[in-house]
Amino acid sequence: MKHLALIPLVFVASCASRPQLAVRPAPPAAVAPAESLRYDEVVRAYHVGRQVDPNHPDMMAEGHPVYRVEVSSRWNLHPGSPNAANLLNPPPDAAFAPPPTNDVVIAEMNRQREATALVMQQAARLAQSYQELQKVFGEMKTVAQNNALLNSRLAATEQRVTVFEKEMQKITASPSPTNDVPAFSPESNDSPKP
Repeated sequence: MKHLALIPLVFVASCASRPQLAVRPAPPAAVAPAESLRYDEVVRAYHVGRQVDPNHPDMMAEGHPVYRVEVSSRWNLHPGSPNAANLLNPPPDAAFAPPPTNDVVIAEMNRQREATALVMQQAARLAQSYQELQKVFGEMKTVAQNNALLNSRLAATEQRVTVFEKEMQKITASPSPTNDVPAFSPESNDSPKP
């Protein structure tokens, strides 16, 4: 029986003498600092003084800060090596960064300015031509009105002349005895014959 009491001790000793193998997960791969991959969010604190709750006029809230997320966290899309990034001064947001400039961009901007100036000059000339055209159109309208007035006056005059001609034909067609021209003869002492 003495041997039976020693058996558990032998098992314990044999387990203790073996090297124990611990299984651990593999360490994560080296990743750039989070600041080079993602921008932090910008949180601002605003101090709010005492105020009465609009829904409960019997309650007042003491002054306290209110925190507001001004800019949410977002991915850093700037190219470049993450090790080169300065952690204390992250690169500026691309939306607020000045546009890149080089000779090609400057040349294109100058070409666009020249094209814009040319278009503005042509627009000014076109506006001037349009004003002149409107002036000529107004003059033509006045001439057309005057022409229409003259045509109407001419038509009225022609009607009057035709009426006068008809009256003249009536007068000449039926001679009246009172309107006879006296016969004139040199021998008759300038006295008309009855």
